[in-house]
Amino acid sequence: MKPAFNPLSRRQFLLGAGGTALALPLLPSLLPREARAATEAAASAERFFVHTTTWHGVFQSQFFGPLLDQAPAATQSYGGITIRQAQLAAAAKASGDMTVISDILQAKSSKLTARMVSKMNIINGLDFAVGSGHNRGGTLGGDATNPTIDQVLGSASSFYPTAVLQPAIVRNLVSLSKSGTATVQTTPTAESNVKLFDRLFKNAGGGGNTPTPAPTDKTVLVDRVKEHADLVMADASCSADCKSRLGDYLDLLNQVEGKLAQTPVSSTFQRPTSDTSSLESAAGFYGQPPSQAQVEQLWNDIVVAAFSAGISRVYVNGATSYTFGPEPEHAWHNDYAHALDDSAKRAGFNAAVQLQFESCMLDMAAKMDQVKTADGKTLFDKALIASGFELGSGGNPGHHHNRCIPIIALGDAGGYFKTGQSLDYRDLNSFNWSSDPHWYSGLLYTQWMGMVLRAMGVSTSDVNTTAWGYPNVRGANGDHTDAIWSVAGQDLPWMKA
Repeated sequence: MKPAFNPLSRRQFLLGAGGTALALPLLPSLLPREARAATEAAASAERFFVHTTTWHGVFQSQFFGPLLDQAPAATQSYGGITIRQAQLAAAAKASGDMTVISDILQAKSSKLTARMVSKMNIINGLDFAVGSGHNRGGTLGGDATNPTIDQVLGSASSFYPTAVLQPAIVRNLVSLSKSGTATVQTTPTAESNVKLFDRLFKNAGGGGNTPTPAPTDKTVLVDRVKEHADLVMADASCSADCKSRLGDYLDLLNQVEGKLAQTPVSSTFQRPTSDTSSLESAAGFYGQPPSQAQVEQLWNDIVVAAFSAGISRVYVNGATSYTFGPEPEHAWHNDYAHALDDSAKRAGFNAAVQLQFESCMLDMAAKMDQVKTADGKTLFDKALIASGFELGSGGNPGHHHNRCIPIIALGDAGGYFKTGQSLDYRDLNSFNWSSDPHWYSGLLYTQWMGMVLRAMGVSTSDVNTTAWGYPNVRGANGDHTDAIWSVAGQDLPWMKA
């Protein structure tokens, strides 16, 4: 059974024709004066977490590119190894209308702006504690006995200190939930963007999972909200800031409704079946990068609407099995991910991962940066948007290993993180295999997971991350030294603001 979302948590709502409940953003000026300070303080403490899993691994030379040879701005000895830090701005170059850090870490300059570069951290040299084959939850800290951190956040009172606990929005098989002493795959929240919209916004407020049927007069949902919003706008006690905030939210929902109703690439793709499921099943989808990008952007629209309405603060995403590739899953896995030594196949793989970075992560960051909350900050100001790979770097002598999981992090989580950095935690004196990439050992991925939970405000009473990060279990395979394990409960060097 899917966990129940509470669409009425801490927010105003409209009960419109047909029993449709739509959450609206909090408007502080309409609150009693004595409640405003507390409301703004609660909003300031809110944190948001978005994570995208990229399937398989990737060559370091294509992902990190010049960052691998960039002269460090700082070095230090940590955990018994020498680690390095540099500034991302020095590596970001303009090329036509693109901002380029590497073959994969590039995007149109209108998307990868100077602000976004300043809010990024690119992390190399973090290892899974144990060897990994394919996994469905490892990039979020889960294993056979420990749930992924999205599930930890959804059940942590310290993450929702002044609100009803809300489950994570889960897309595809990336999340693990606790079941007795073991973990089980978390059921995705919805199968498409339209079903997610129906589930989050069209329930009648009773916590059930059955969407309310559309009104027989086919009145557009946003039109009914607009009628209510006009009354709010006319209220003399509604401040200019709140009117602007409500207007921004209505603009967002208008965009959502418009995208749900528009006719995309396939002329047969019409509402109510005109959703991401239909896009993905359309003939030629795997050869249409614009359609693949559209799928991510449609999902992002609904998630950002849910965040702004207070329905959830966590979204974890596997970007579906195609990973923006030209082939269905099995062909993609065998013919591309396992053929990175072929330059043509590698180029196809790199282009797919670059598209995921630009049209999924940067799109989410930009949309969150447009939505203000009760304290005047944007959702992005209080967010961490991160990605991680299912496996370490690709290439021979093996494609499934636990070394140097490439990580992108966007946002400072309300000031917890120092950003704009390239962080290289590899031990360049450790073993290395192959010529491209060099597989070095480094620090532990569990250290990153523990830091993420602390950045989200999760207390040790909700989950202990102080000894070996998260999960708080020391691996027994001997791949990492006692010195590396001894620092795994700390915040990663240079990352804490």
